[in-house]
Formats: sequence, C-alpha cells, structure tokens
Amino acid sequence: MGALNKESYVVLGCIGIRLFVSLLFPSLQHQLDQAVEFSTPMTSFKSLYEGIYLLKNHIQVYDGGVVHHPVLLVWFFSQIPSEFLIDLLYAFIDGIIGYQLIQITKYLRKCTIPCWVVGAVYALNPLVLLSCVSRSSIIFTNLFISSALLYVLQGNILITAACIAIAGYLSVYPTLLLIPLLNMVRTTNRKVLTLVISLLTWQILLLLSYNVNGHDWNFLSATYGELITFGKVFPNLGLWWYFFVEMFDAFIPFFKAVFNLFLFSFIIPLTLRFHKQSLYAFVLCIGWIVLMKPYPTLGDSGFFLSFIPFFSPVFGYLRYPIFSSLLLLHGILLSPIFYHLWIDLGSGNSNFFYAISLVYALGLASILADLTWALLRYEYDDGKPNYKTKLTQI
Repeated sequence: MGALNKESYVVLGCIGIRLFVSLLFPSLQHQLDQAVEFSTPMTSFKSLYEGIYLLKNHIQVYDGGVVHHPVLLVWFFSQIPSEFLIDLLYAFIDGIIGYQLIQITKYLRKCTIPCWVVGAVYALNPLVLLSCVSRSSIIFTNLFISSALLYVLQGNILITAACIAIAGYLSVYPTLLLIPLLNMVRTTNRKVLTLVISLLTWQILLLLSYNVNGHDWNFLSATYGELITFGKVFPNLGLWWYFFVEMFDAFIPFFKAVFNLFLFSFIIPLTLRFHKQSLYAFVLCIGWIVLMKPYPTLGDSGFFLSFIPFFSPVFGYLRYPIFSSLLLLHGILLSPIFYHLWIDLGSGNSNFFYAISLVYALGLASILADLTWALLRYEYDDGKPNYKTKLTQI
C-alpha cells in the first residue's frame, strides 16, 4: 500500500508542478516557445496556434507555409475553449507518461530502482518540465511512444500498433520504432498482425486528415515532407542545420538523403544485436533518433533520459558517466547563452551556437555509447556482474 501511495503522489505531483509553474509564470510559455532549445517549426505552439486560427476561419491551413503540425492535431486543439484547459491537458499528459514509466518498470525483473523513483525522475526532470510548460507538441509523440512500449509489454498488440502508428502520424521518425517494437512481440503471426494494424491505423489517420483539410493532400508535403527534407533550415540543437547553411545547393538533396539514411541505418543493427534485451534496444533506438533527427528539442532528450533508470542493472559497467553528464550539462546550459550572443547581441556568430550544439550531441552520443557498452558487458558476464575484469573490446 505504501508503494502504491508513493506512485500516486508522484503522478499527482507531476501534474501539480506543471500546473503550478504554468499558472504562476504565465509569460514563461511564450519565452520558452521562442527558445530554439524547446521549440522548432515542427513542434512550436505558436505555429500550432496559427493553424487553429486558420482552421476556425475556414482558411487553408497549409498555404502560408507557417503550419507544419498534423491537421488532426490542429483540429483537436481548435476544440479546446480556454488557455487553462490547454495547460491542464499538457500537465495531465505529462502525468500519464510518468505513470506509464512507473508501470513499465514493473516489467523489469532485474531493475533495482523502486518504481516510484522512475516516475519521480520524470516528474522532476527540468527538461521535461520546461518542455511541457512551453506547450511543445512533442509531448503527444512521447505519450504514444511510451504507450506503445507499455502495451507491448502487456501483450496488447492492438493498442500497441495503434499507438506507434499515431506517434508516426504526429512525427515521422517514431515510425522507425516499429522495428524494435516488433522484436518485443513473441510470435510471427502476432508480429504480422501488429504491422498490419499499424499500417491500417496510419492510413485511417491520413484519410481523416484529408477530409478535415478540405479534401486536399497538401498536408503531406507541409508536415512529413518538410520534416524529412529539412525544408526549413532553422537553428536548433541538431546536427543538420549548419551543414545545409554552408553547403552548395547542388549537393543539398544528396546529403539530406544521406542524413536520413544514416538515421535509419542504426535502428536494425541495434534491434538485432540486443534482440534478447528488446526493451533496452527500444530505448537505445529512441536515443539514436533523438540524437540524429533534424529538429530535436530538449523535450526529446529529456524524454530519452527518463528511461536511464531502467538501465540500473548495468550501471556498474558504465565507464564515463560523469564525463557524459558534464558534457550534456555544459551543452544545455551554454546553448541559450551562445544563441543570445549570436542573435541578440551580435557579438558572436553561428559557429558559437553550433559548437555548443556539437558538445550537446557529443554528450548524448557518449551516453548512448556507454549504455551500449554496459549492455554488452552485462551479456558477456552472463548476467552475473564481474566488475574486476577489464575488457577493451567484445
């Protein structure tokens, strides 16, 4: 009963903290929505609000080239009558994600961390908190990713397939998570059924979008096309934008294809290598997508970092956790300062901001590499930790 109470307190605290911050600092949402660390053209609430206005006034949503959110998400928000209800919705969704992480922990037999601690880590994660307050639409993608993971562990392939399809509808790249997700489904027949249901759900969502959008398919190029082709070269914490600012136009289409191929290329190897530890493979794939996607935010990395407590059985094998943490911390703290120097004060240039975004990316990559090594060592020791043995390669 005590554990149950703690879990309930964590979820309620998660919702309460977000509502408290949103209501106590009403201008914070606008400030965060202007920050490139929490907002991109694909996830900005300002862009979403523009789409709501256009839809309510029966104006074509995507003609102006400003809105890049899926049309069903725009329609959904157009039905919400007040700002308070929007704040409540975001806080409630973050609470659901925290609850789902607690439930997922219960399926990890060797996890040494109490379930409620995992939820508390998510609830108190400042990156997740500020992303929620900024009203970034990435929270909806994260919700359906965590839902898909929870329900596949419960063996409910119908909801699993629907959730991963919705996540892919909201943002294309989570579709890649269907690969490690299928690895978690036991039988071949259930794998095929999961794939079919996922494809059918996605097609239904596209048809509904077509109807809501006035029987026009232009939302495909305005949302998925812009995302995959990096249509708006916009400064962010990712690795893409600086390359395409400096690159000759003739080479841009080729290298956009290369970047997308590189993002995809690690999903299958990670899934195959850790097929016996499929949940960890799923989390590593999330981290890889966060690192390599064209429009990342701190909300993405905060969501990925919330899964790190799941790796508690292999914490003893981590080689440079302090180095990785400090790299990431420096990148997060210095990125707004360097962006301010470049854009607002004019005393720096784009190299300042891109340099610190490279430090941030190096921190994420270091965490991914360290977790991968730790899992390999855990397999090598056959689940019986032997920290005295020193290996240079496996």
